[in-house]
Amino acid sequence: MKEALDLLRMLAEVDENLLKLSGRISDLDREEAHLKERISEVDAAFARRKEEHHKLRQTAQERTIEVDATDAKIREYQRKLEHDIVPYKEMEFLREQVQILRQRLDQLSEEALRLMDAVEEDAKKLAQEEAQYRERRISLEQEIQHVSKKREELKHEREGLEAKREEILSQLPSSLRQHYEKLRTSVPNPVVYVNGQTCGGCHLRLSEATLLALQEGREVVTCEHCWRFLVLRWG
Repeated sequence: MKEALDLLRMLAEVDENLLKLSGRISDLDREEAHLKERISEVDAAFARRKEEHHKLRQTAQERTIEVDATDAKIREYQRKLEHDIVPYKEMEFLREQVQILRQRLDQLSEEALRLMDAVEEDAKKLAQEEAQYRERRISLEQEIQHVSKKREELKHEREGLEAKREEILSQLPSSLRQHYEKLRTSVPNPVVYVNGQTCGGCHLRLSEATLLALQEGREVVTCEHCWRFLVLRWG
């Protein structure tokens, strides 16, 4: 009887450790998923930052093109005024347009220079932010590798416990093995100690007959209320 009870107790300890391992592995799964989500967020944030810089550079280029186009239009009108024979009204119109375009050119040139300076300054900031982004991403990837390694270690440990569990089960009498497995589908602790005169599982008072059978130690005893296996002391 003592051998069978010892096996049941060992089996319960193995199952408790397996449950804890499964919980830790699940925690690591969630942690890895969170880290991968953080990488996606970091990637998306930096992609948005690069897009902002691209738009700024594009705006600066568009303004430079507009400056060149305005300057070319002024030169075209000026050439007509200087070399072509045009009616007086058209001449006045061209002169007025040249004046308007020159004012516009001054504004565009100033804006283009400001945008070019802004692009240059933003490019420096972007380079710094890219270095920080890559450093952060590497750090997150290293964390994922650490979590993955730890999870594989725990899985290996779980495999060892599962093998030990099968070994213990093979040594148990069929009736005890079946009863234990049936209990395990409904309660987390099929084997419990007796607390005073009560079951350590359901906490109900045990009968005198059950307590006497436990003290005599001639058979494996179960609780008459919850049918868990009973032991007087765990150690």
